[in-house]
Amino acid sequence: MALAGGLVLLLVHAARSGCDHDEVEHLHAAWLITQGQKPFQDFVETHPPSIHYLLAPLTRALEGSPRGLVFAARTLDLALLGIALAVFASLSRPLLRSRRTGWTAILLLGCFFLVRNSMEVRPDPWMNVLSLIGFWQWCAYLRGGSLGRAAVAGLCFGLATVFLQKAAAFIGLVGVGTMLALPDRNALVRAAKGAALGVAAAAVPLGAFALAVWRAGYWGDFVFWNYTFNRFYYLEMNPLSPTGAAATVGISIGEDPVLWLPGLFGLAIAARSILRRPVQPELTAAAAVVVGMLAAMFRTNWPFSHNLLLMQPSLALLAAVALDRITSQRWRSLIGALLVLSVVKVGVLSLVYTEGRNAPSIQQLLLASTRPSDPLAVPPPYNPIFRPNAFFFWVISEGFSIAYLECCRRYGCPPGKVDQDRRAWHQRPPIYVYIPEDEPTWAPFEFAQHRGRYHPTNVPGLWQLASP
Repeated sequence: MALAGGLVLLLVHAARSGCDHDEVEHLHAAWLITQGQKPFQDFVETHPPSIHYLLAPLTRALEGSPRGLVFAARTLDLALLGIALAVFASLSRPLLRSRRTGWTAILLLGCFFLVRNSMEVRPDPWMNVLSLIGFWQWCAYLRGGSLGRAAVAGLCFGLATVFLQKAAAFIGLVGVGTMLALPDRNALVRAAKGAALGVAAAAVPLGAFALAVWRAGYWGDFVFWNYTFNRFYYLEMNPLSPTGAAATVGISIGEDPVLWLPGLFGLAIAARSILRRPVQPELTAAAAVVVGMLAAMFRTNWPFSHNLLLMQPSLALLAAVALDRITSQRWRSLIGALLVLSVVKVGVLSLVYTEGRNAPSIQQLLLASTRPSDPLAVPPPYNPIFRPNAFFFWVISEGFSIAYLECCRRYGCPPGKVDQDRRAWHQRPPIYVYIPEDEPTWAPFEFAQHRGRYHPTNVPGLWQLASP
């Protein structure tokens, strides 16, 4: 009942809550693809285009209705969350004394950070569920399963990386955890055989993806924006901010201590089992993922909460092990009550939490005031999705363009995208420019030089091109 009720309330949340910045970015990129534009060449994008091509038919079917499109895409992500909950329960089964593992899924469903980020329209939910299936199948193979399970694990890991390259770090950490769990040389040989088959299986989706990008004509642009630029933007551009990561993790712990505190106890149990042997592969792999992903949070310049999404199922697995070892009936009843209350908390937040409160009104105003061909300079989450951009740099325009120029200076890439935006001011200026009052750096590139051609409207932050 808690699981069913939680998912229903999340569906209500998907319908009523405002959009995150990234959601509109990805949906707009998918729509631009339906208009014949190419990612990385015609508009800025720093993610693999898999999610955009996947969502393109949906944007075509619901063209003109941003809220309907967002709800449909979120519903798809909630279906993925349902699959993830079922997979997690199966993954935890070998670690628990009781074979009844449905309660473990509440550890995930009761974490609002996790379910909100699993619902939002990003490649992360796809990467997460595929990584979790791969983790489950790989551990099943290590426990004596057939080579087919290793092949399925490799295939899922490959597909996860096609959606987002962060999956590669997860796979590497699972590999580290695997090495810690191997008891002898025979186990090592068996793991190597399964890993070889898994790599071969992963090469199928990865090879098909690389071939598709190469045939589309933007392989070099894809590599630059996804690897060269991302590495610079997230690791080199600004000084590291461990305080920011500490705040993100601290807020997550405060939001769901029922997940974090037992999870940390589970981490101690995993460390102890590594020293004493024998070790269960799920336990060591989960521990490696938690430690590695938390370390990565303190390495990046932008420690967003959705970067915890790939780590949280492993943390929940450790928490399930810790909670399962409690034998007192009184404590078990208390834990059961806390788990149900965590789902109630998610239900309450689903009904009150939102983002970008005035974004839908800006979207509708711009859709009603423009023609389908009119170019705009409107950042997400305010972008109306179904209108073209005037510029290449349309996402946090000022910050991305500055980072791009600095990246080109350091690594030698041609700064042609900035020149493209400078030409657009004269050849195809935006009909409207919207700059949120609380985010002045989201102004389009060099807007100050062209502000004289625009007049303010009665909507704060919205500028309209003056008649010639």
